[in-house]
Amino acid sequence: MKKLLFVLLLVTMLLCSYVGFSLAQDKPLIVFSQCTMNHPWRVSQANGLKFWAEKMGVNFIWNDGQDDAATQLANIEDLLVKNPDVLIMSPVQAEALMPAKELCDKKGIPLICVDRSLSIEPPDGMYKSFVGLENEDLAEELAKVVVGLLYNKFGEYRGRIVELQGTIGAGPTIGRHNGFDKVIEQYPNITIIASQSADYTRDKGVNVMENYLQKFSKGEIDLVYAHNDEMGLGALQAIKLAGREELIGMICSIDGQRDALKAILDGEYLADGQYPPTHGEVAIKSAIKLINGEEIPPKQPIAFEIFHAQTAEAKSKLENFYSKLVSEDLLY
Repeated sequence: MKKLLFVLLLVTMLLCSYVGFSLAQDKPLIVFSQCTMNHPWRVSQANGLKFWAEKMGVNFIWNDGQDDAATQLANIEDLLVKNPDVLIMSPVQAEALMPAKELCDKKGIPLICVDRSLSIEPPDGMYKSFVGLENEDLAEELAKVVVGLLYNKFGEYRGRIVELQGTIGAGPTIGRHNGFDKVIEQYPNITIIASQSADYTRDKGVNVMENYLQKFSKGEIDLVYAHNDEMGLGALQAIKLAGREELIGMICSIDGQRDALKAILDGEYLADGQYPPTHGEVAIKSAIKLINGEEIPPKQPIAFEIFHAQTAEAKSKLENFYSKLVSEDLLY
């Protein structure tokens, strides 16, 4: 009898082990194609997706497109060979990554875009949803605040602006240029006098700003607008090195990075439009809903704030938010 019980116990343990292994193997596979990892915002975004994938108990694989459309497309082809349940993608360029959507259509794999969208609106085929801010709306709101601050400085609506654009052809670049320009063009005496890509990186932000400072003498630039904080902080570095003190405190950008918010509080920056890299929870939960046969919204926006310190109320709001970032050791 004891021998029989031992055999039954052993068989039960083996079955449980096999079932446990099968369940682990049967977990959904969600894959993520990141466009680049060349600055802290992208690292934070990728970490958020990994965190939520682990929290929700799904298998998760990702790779880095290295800020190159051809590389990212090849990486996506590698990911799709694994027959994932869902592809999440942040495309380096809206039009250049359209073939990735076509591959998903052919293989029947649902696609979710985060932060950067494609050149079409979801839902379209297997392209099910976009998770992120409407960059044009964010840039519009930032421009409205900046126009008001220029008026406060000069007593009239005037100003000459140099622009540091992000990656050419990327969805955020298009939106952040068009939204800002949409407001500025309403004021004849506020003009963008130069615009050049610095590819969303700090070192290129330094280089582009150095070129602007050589081209335009003191008094010929009133404001610097950068499409993200990394470029804006690079521009600030170039301004300090060149001794162009008239431009310190006259920089605005987008992202809400802790260093940029600190620069506002220190009087070295004018304003910042927050774009937190908090796509992970919504994207992973949406992917799981798709796997379960549920519908998801085609557009899933993320809330944002415009930060400055030109009034007591605005400064207090910024101080509270900055303190929260510091206490929780967050970059955004």
